[in-house]
Amino acid sequence: MSWSSRHLLVPLSAVLLVLSACGGDDDKNPVCGNGIIESGEACDDGNRTEGDRCNNSCQVTTPTVDAGTDAGSDTDAGTNTDAGTGTDAGTDDAGTGTDAGTGTDAGTGTDAGTETDAGTSTDAGTGTDAGTETDAGTSPDAGTGTDAGTETDAGTSTDAGTDAGTETDGGAIDAGPAPDAGTGTDAGTETDAGTSTDAGTTVTLSALEPAAVFARTGTTGETIPETLEVTLSAEATTDVVVQVASSSPSVVVANNGQVTVPAGTRSAAVIVTADEAAGSTKATLTATLGSDSRTATVRVLGATEAASLAYLSPETVSLASGETANVTVTLDIPAAAATSIALSTTGNVGSVPATVTVPANEISAKFIFTAGASGSTGTIVATLNNQSVSAQAKVNAAPTTNHIVISEVAAAGPASGGTGDNDEFIELYNPTNAEVNIGGWKVQYKKDKGGTYTSTFVLKGTARIAAHGFFLIARDTFQGPGTPDEKWGTALTMGAGGGHVRIGPNSLTDALADPNVVDKLGWGSGDDGEGGVIKATPSKAGSFERKANAASSAATMEGTGVDAKKGNSEDTNVNGADFVTRTTRDPQTRASGVTEVP
Repeated sequence: MSWSSRHLLVPLSAVLLVLSACGGDDDKNPVCGNGIIESGEACDDGNRTEGDRCNNSCQVTTPTVDAGTDAGSDTDAGTNTDAGTGTDAGTDDAGTGTDAGTGTDAGTGTDAGTETDAGTSTDAGTGTDAGTETDAGTSPDAGTGTDAGTETDAGTSTDAGTDAGTETDGGAIDAGPAPDAGTGTDAGTETDAGTSTDAGTTVTLSALEPAAVFARTGTTGETIPETLEVTLSAEATTDVVVQVASSSPSVVVANNGQVTVPAGTRSAAVIVTADEAAGSTKATLTATLGSDSRTATVRVLGATEAASLAYLSPETVSLASGETANVTVTLDIPAAAATSIALSTTGNVGSVPATVTVPANEISAKFIFTAGASGSTGTIVATLNNQSVSAQAKVNAAPTTNHIVISEVAAAGPASGGTGDNDEFIELYNPTNAEVNIGGWKVQYKKDKGGTYTSTFVLKGTARIAAHGFFLIARDTFQGPGTPDEKWGTALTMGAGGGHVRIGPNSLTDALADPNVVDKLGWGSGDDGEGGVIKATPSKAGSFERKANAASSAATMEGTGVDAKKGNSEDTNVNGADFVTRTTRDPQTRASGVTEVP
């Protein structure tokens, strides 16, 4: 056969072969797996194996070996092992031998990492898919390093678990574990989520007290001599954390400054560590809860810093002979060790123990003073290391009268007419060194001549007179000065020219002679005075007043007289000797205070 004939036969054979392969009008069904893409087939890779992008029905599918097995694990989709990344498409993992690495399929823009393949609900790891609403935040994947932190994932039940789970923080390092969930200020929520400042309660910070305390260098614990505490406005329903900051490194608050007030309580101690070498030895501590803050000062003491005497209290002690009182000696700083202080008295004023001991870390100690001889004056002295402090002491003379007395009476007032006539009062005085209960006592009046004490007024059960104090009873038309402690209304009506008043306990009768009478005054034309009546009568502006002592006179008892502030203790049971007539009256009440001891 010639060369030209051979050239003609070759194309002819090719045509016949093509016609045969296509089948012409052959109506046989297509065969999947014969390597030929026939009618109804999208692909035919020469086998019927599933999971290699061409299934056993010759339709294109997503391979089971590809992305989806790994999506959502710690390594996540899009790693070297997975598919859809620039490094991975076309490697051993992307598809089968037929599919991987071809020019059309392996890693091209059409297949590798497209919206259809890389980034479906099954796959993950491409820019489109990683962290989408479908994948991010599911139970397996939520909270991993790569995926956590999307809007869908943040704060899911698997992820943060509590509250910390904002868009920035959710599902990452901070979600749920100790650094964030339920700590600090909020843990993510606007209202509470177990925060230390709220925790569902409405308490506020009410105090950081005492205002000034001490701490000894080299120690950790409560402050001295009293414990510094934060106090809330009410009992907390859950634990409440109050932040306490120090202005100086010499005082460090324990637990990073967090002081926890346990549920069901109102206060908690502030624990500090003191180091005088670290900074200023005086620190201001500021406690803060929400918008509330309180301050206190803490002074750091040297390990063996010595204390000095500060003062004795009370500064003045006034007692009757034989009576006792507690006296307190106070140091300037808490004692570094138990400190003995010497005690003494002067002027035969009384007795004290030889020494008193202030315990370590305390700032004061008490001792008992016993009053000595009546009328003596002197001092109580405390001495430490040649330093002394003292308090004044006075022993009162025994009272010359040991019962309540009628101290001043006005049977009329300075005004004219009925206003003046009914401007009446009776003043009582307590010359003793103790308060007297006059609750239920009777105040009685009898006219100047004849009759009995039929006019009676009963004091309230709460009536009391302080030692060396007064009690004023007056008619309802009393004009003053001062406000009566009680008013008798119209129960008593006194006569300016003569009459009688008396006092006694509730057992007092209206009989002229009654052993229950405590004190009595008769004046003018009266006929039943105590040892006789006081004959003189004052002007309408004046009054009758009991003397302070035997030497007292009208001049010394009025105004700026030497006896004017010495009370009314003179009682010889003779009205004429015990009373003076004043030109101006001077009613005194409980509110007037106490007098000097005469």
